[in-house]
Amino acid sequence: MNTSILLIEDRAGLLDTLKSLLELHDYTVYTASNGEEGLSMAIRHLPDLVISDIYMPVLNGYELLDKFREHTDLCHIPVLIASAKNQEAEIDAIMQKGAAGYLSKPFVFAHLHEEIKRALAGKG
Repeated sequence: MNTSILLIEDRAGLLDTLKSLLELHDYTVYTASNGEEGLSMAIRHLPDLVISDIYMPVLNGYELLDKFREHTDLCHIPVLIASAKNQEAEIDAIMQKGAAGYLSKPFVFAHLHEEIKRALAGKG
């Protein structure tokens, strides 16, 4: 069974690029362009991992983490947050909200892949 990943990103070009790279590594990839759509996709598909932008329309990354933590079917799914902002206070706030990791954009795909493997290993 393939590992499934839900990508939530409002920049279509980045979303498509990440989806293609993850599929090359044999992940099943679902996509959403905002947090609300991502929440709906997560409930529908129950992915093994979520990678989400933090600043996006409708439902942001902070709100998304709150919704995941409150939902019995989603609270066990690791969520990696990616953002161009890399202030220590913001990273600390995201981690306190329950994120499994934080990636500063732009990032190298190899680093993202390492974070994915680490988050999935910690899930069990």
